[in-house]
Amino acid sequence: MPTGFTPNNDGLNDCFGPKYWGTIQEIEFSVYNRWGGRIFYSKKVGDCWNGMYKGVQQNPDVYVFMIKAKTTCNPSVFRKGTFVLIR
Repeated sequence: MPTGFTPNNDGLNDCFGPKYWGTIQEIEFSVYNRWGGRIFYSKKVGDCWNGMYKGVQQNPDVYVFMIKAKTTCNPSVFRKGTFVLIR
């Protein structure tokens, strides 16, 4: 997972999400703000967070991600960490 992203619509690093994981069969991907509020959630493979919550651009800050997935190589994948939203 990247450690930061810049959702400024320049076509580079505009969306934060898992990439290059091979064949994903199931996934739950969440992003949380510093107060623990979930601001993004998806069960769709390929979805990513664009830095918006309820139509509002989120402030530059450190956010937390959590991923629970099942791949063809591993039936139980769990990853969590932090990343920076840069504007």
